[in-house]
Amino acid sequence: MQWGNGAVPARRALLATTIIIILAALLATGLESGASARPSTERPLRAHPLLHQRGFADPSVTPYGGGYVAVSTGRGAPRATATSPTGPWTMRRRAMLKLPRWSVSQEIWASDMVKVRHRWLLYYSAPVHGLGRGARCIGVATSHTALGTFRSVGRRPLVCPRGADAPRAWDQLRHRGRHMPHSGVIDPSGFRGAGGSRYLLYKTQGYPSSIRIVRLTSRGARVARHAHSRQLVRARGIIENPVLVRRHHHFVLFTSEGFYGGCHYRTTWRRSHRLLHWSHRRPHLLLRRSRMGVCGPGGADVVTRKHELPLVFFHGWTCWGHLPCPPSFHINRSRGMHPQRSLYAAHLRWTRRGTPKVRGFLHPR
Repeated sequence: MQWGNGAVPARRALLATTIIIILAALLATGLESGASARPSTERPLRAHPLLHQRGFADPSVTPYGGGYVAVSTGRGAPRATATSPTGPWTMRRRAMLKLPRWSVSQEIWASDMVKVRHRWLLYYSAPVHGLGRGARCIGVATSHTALGTFRSVGRRPLVCPRGADAPRAWDQLRHRGRHMPHSGVIDPSGFRGAGGSRYLLYKTQGYPSSIRIVRLTSRGARVARHAHSRQLVRARGIIENPVLVRRHHHFVLFTSEGFYGGCHYRTTWRRSHRLLHWSHRRPHLLLRRSRMGVCGPGGADVVTRKHELPLVFFHGWTCWGHLPCPPSFHINRSRGMHPQRSLYAAHLRWTRRGTPKVRGFLHPR
């Protein structure tokens, strides 16, 4: 049979359309079955900020009563509470209303709140003169409740290098090591070891940077007698925000690495069977922008509660409200973007080998 000249193009067009429809249906079926068979851990994770109305950088979160209380970087250690980790989070009165005389400002960085026996301790870093621009020392304050006003313990810093315009500290970093800068200390983090022993981890400022540890008294407000701090990890670049977790027969050290003011800031972890030996332990990525869409995930804190999955709280840069800042974001080139570090959280899962994995992110209520 022969078709007329006008019918041939029409028939060809109809045949082509039919083939396209069939292929599209087959492709959609294949994609659907493949997506359902693919483990959820392979899909990119997406996080949403729990608190973005104001900045909440370097969060320290702890269970309190039936809910949670958190403190962050800022004037007097800003504080927030929630009945659930998903919120809503409510800002409360700042933790410290008055700092000791050795501090030259009320701006507190990366404090850590812990409960020791029947009282609460707040480890904090505050600016000090004598060690160069931006240098800080570490102090400790106490309160009867997590929501009370924290008051400094004594007149001396807990950790402060020699040369600072401050009373002699309990820990002066006597054995800092060769080629380490003579600068301040920040990012204090409490740790409870075997038998109830208390330790404080912190970061040395400058390049190279390092993470150090010192043993404290049982009450956690003084350095233990004859104790001296020692270096755990050293990095050519920036390593900070140490958080130490004991998991069965080994220890896991979480840290932040990179420049805090960009999207490449990230959270890493290391594992060691011995508390004081970390020099050859390689870092592994836990939180990064390319995996979860959060700009600069860092300042992480691990929270464990009985009969519940462990949680990891952290901050990430948001711009124009709750939106993640773009991958090219840099704090020094952010005019008009209204950037701030917002609060995020995720479920933390431990594998049989003791490897921490992010299971899924918490979404705000």
